[in-house]
Amino acid sequence: MKSELGALVEPPADSKNLTEPAPPRTRRGKRRTAQASTSGDTVRFFLSKSENNTVPSLDREFANESEAIIESLKTGKSYFVVSEWKGLADLSKKMPLIRKEAVTRKMQNME
Repeated sequence: MKSELGALVEPPADSKNLTEPAPPRTRRGKRRTAQASTSGDTVRFFLSKSENNTVPSLDREFANESEAIIESLKTGKSYFVVSEWKGLADLSKKMPLIRKEAVTRKMQNME
């Protein structure tokens, strides 16, 4: 009985020479989280004024997304995540380069 179990446990000799090729590496972009984005105060969080889905109108501003989510849950209103950008032109080379830059703001009193 032991010899039969031993034969079942040992891998076949051919399987030692077979190697599986490693899966090809894929390039993945960095995923930005709200926490990482808020470090520079480029993302702001607002509660919606109205409950219908018309033109967005912003009400109270919150310091972080957690506070906005909780207030949204309490009131039943949606919240907005707003990022502010400014266009810049780099004219230092022959071909002008247009790029964007995040506008940073100091957080004011959220009350």
